[in-house]
Amino acid sequence: MIKIFVPLTEIEEVNRQELDQRRLDALLHGFSPFDQVLKSESDPLTLDKRFGKPYRIIDGRHRIFLARQKGYQSVFVQLA
Repeated sequence: MIKIFVPLTEIEEVNRQELDQRRLDALLHGFSPFDQVLKSESDPLTLDKRFGKPYRIIDGRHRIFLARQKGYQSVFVQLA
């Protein structure tokens, strides 16, 4: 699998209604800082590259949503 930085503009949009508020709260106020969780090597953001851009999210919808809310321009992901 390839691990690279990808601009958030190249990742599918996440609809807020699809997300669990408890998960968002845990990411924002959990044990580890959000920056650390976002860059996790043990639980990487994973995108499907098979159909091109925008990449489909396989794992990390909540983190990608929050990264956009916090003003990140790109995220480190694993492409599958």
